[in-house]
Amino acid sequence: MLSKKVLKLVVILACLAVLWPAAAAAQEPAARVIVIYPAAEPQADGMALSVFFTITDESGRPLSRPGIDTVEIQMLEGNTTPVPAAYSEANTPFYIALLLDASGSMANVMPAVREAAQAAIDNAPTNARVAVYKFNDLSIDQELRPIEPFTDDMVLVKGSINAVQADPNAPTCLYNALYNGIEQLDVATTQPQERQAIILFTDGKDERADGSPCSQRKYDDVINRAVRDQPITPIHTIGLCADASCSNIKREELRGMAKETSAFAAIGTKESLGQLFGEIMDGLNSQLVARATVFPRQGDNQAVLKVKLRDSDRQLTTTFNFQSDRDYAPPPPPVTAQIGSIVYDAANDVYKLALSVTSPDTLSKVVVEVWDEKGGTQVPPAQEFENPQTTLQFERDSTGLVSGRDYSFRVKAVDKNGYLVTDAEGQNILDKKEFVYEPPQVDVIKFNIRSVQANFKDSRLVIDLDVPDASKVNSYEGFIVDEETGAGVFEFPPTLFNGAQIVADLPPGIRQIPETRGYRLTLFLTDKDGRRLQADPYQFKAVPPPPPGLLARVWSVLQLPAVLVSIFVIILSVVVLVIYWNRPARKESLPTPMPRPPVDHTIISSPAASAEMARLRQQAQSPAVPPPPPPPARLRLQVMQTPVAVPEMNKVIAVFPCVIGRSGCDFNFPGDQHISRQHAEITRQGSTFYITDLDSRNGTFIGETRLPPRTPTPLPGAAVVRLGRQTQIKVEPQ
Repeated sequence: MLSKKVLKLVVILACLAVLWPAAAAAQEPAARVIVIYPAAEPQADGMALSVFFTITDESGRPLSRPGIDTVEIQMLEGNTTPVPAAYSEANTPFYIALLLDASGSMANVMPAVREAAQAAIDNAPTNARVAVYKFNDLSIDQELRPIEPFTDDMVLVKGSINAVQADPNAPTCLYNALYNGIEQLDVATTQPQERQAIILFTDGKDERADGSPCSQRKYDDVINRAVRDQPITPIHTIGLCADASCSNIKREELRGMAKETSAFAAIGTKESLGQLFGEIMDGLNSQLVARATVFPRQGDNQAVLKVKLRDSDRQLTTTFNFQSDRDYAPPPPPVTAQIGSIVYDAANDVYKLALSVTSPDTLSKVVVEVWDEKGGTQVPPAQEFENPQTTLQFERDSTGLVSGRDYSFRVKAVDKNGYLVTDAEGQNILDKKEFVYEPPQVDVIKFNIRSVQANFKDSRLVIDLDVPDASKVNSYEGFIVDEETGAGVFEFPPTLFNGAQIVADLPPGIRQIPETRGYRLTLFLTDKDGRRLQADPYQFKAVPPPPPGLLARVWSVLQLPAVLVSIFVIILSVVVLVIYWNRPARKESLPTPMPRPPVDHTIISSPAASAEMARLRQQAQSPAVPPPPPPPARLRLQVMQTPVAVPEMNKVIAVFPCVIGRSGCDFNFPGDQHISRQHAEITRQGSTFYITDLDSRNGTFIGETRLPPRTPTPLPGAAVVRLGRQTQIKVEPQ
């Protein structure tokens, strides 16, 4: 009993397995895409292809708004990839030939046919040009004359429809009329984008009253003529049935005629005439067009139209053929560059990269740059590869990289015309890979500053260092800053290191100080491997000797050679005058002397000696007056570039230090978010100005050189300083 139940269960599961795919397929929409015809227009570098098409539902009725997601066109030769196509409603000129059967059998239904046709004309497509024909007895050598030639005036079209009358006992020469109508449409349409169509209405077969064929043309002649040339001529057919079996018409032939020319067929009774004409007009209004540039070969080409609807996971596809006047070379694929791998060689401190490039023959060079991600600046040098190959393998050393910082490799390309290549989004960076520079830890020389002494007597500056392995040091450099003002006092240029003690001339800025002053020394050592080492800044005081007293200063003046000569001349002059006035009188007989005038004991000396003595007396009586201070140096700041308006565009600075920042500083840029609150500081020492980056987030630059933080840098006269990313100021001494 159990085995029978198991057997039934197995049978049920098997049936479900067979029926499940069919049920799933039945849930998929049975929509179809129908290509009406392709219009191919040659261009200089490709074929402009316009594919006119219609989407139908599972019943074959046209969908006016099918909800299209994407459309693609793919050539079936040359292993090409699908090309995205732009799609829209077709609005090019549309030539429509309305052929109405006016044979004898139409006498009773003609009023209803005229009414239905006129109603359909009210719904004609945009840009429609309609010509109205009536046909019955027409030989092969007769011309089918229109009641109204092609016109876009629908009032005239309706009037010509109203003029159609059935001729008693007239036969139905269906094929001759259709063939002749196709020829007239070919004459009317002259451009590839112009569309054409025939709407054929009939209630009979191609025969005379005795049952013999009425037309010399055949069914196949009509089909071949309709599809022979581009654009093809769709033949939309409307068949009027006189009875339930539609014995008066060839129903399958009317449907086949429509199918083979990418058209629609509508067959029904007199009561449904309005609906029949409406279905055909809906089909004409449902036409869409997909446009793309393709690269076919000369002659006949086959392609696939692929349409993806929004409410379906599958694509609707259909093939079509079109002609090309010549071979078109497809363009090279777009340029792409991709970094395949980045390998850091710790032993040699280099990065090894592999780069793949598509379409390298269209490029003049490929450029690989290194960028500081935090600072937003490029780290030179960039590497350029002329006439690149498909694969590039190269190395990049660690020049300019700082341990622990985030960097990225960025790839750019330059085409043969010298322009940067951009990707689909318009960006000129074709690939970017980020990395952190983490070199292996190595033993570094550590040193300390033991002492700094300013010797005013010998005018020497003595710096004692604690360097464990001085033999590995190659050179030293550094600078001295006034602690009170922050101004740079002296800068040590790169100098060979000769031992643990550095002896240099006492800087003029220190040698001339009148009293004790505090300073800060920052010193760098460079080892023989090129590594730059820094000790903690060292604070020291310079103590000048006390100024001399009054007697010492007088004595120092007296030591001057000019003063000594003046004193000697004065003493010699006094001695000569004394000798002259005290010489003995002559013993000769002289006349009785006259009374002598009173003796003048005034000492007469030279005017120069008298002036010098007066100056010395004045100097001895008055205290020493220091020389007047030099006029204060000034600095002009001028804003060259900034993203947001600032309170001041020009400012003259006479008081230092001067702090520049976003807010609360001597010179503010409140609108630039890339400037730190306190960004940089300008100081002065003598006639030299220094700028110091206050450990800002986005850096301070002179030219393209980023200044080290907390390190005073002398300004080279007038200079342009960049603060952060977008603000530039001009600094000019006054």
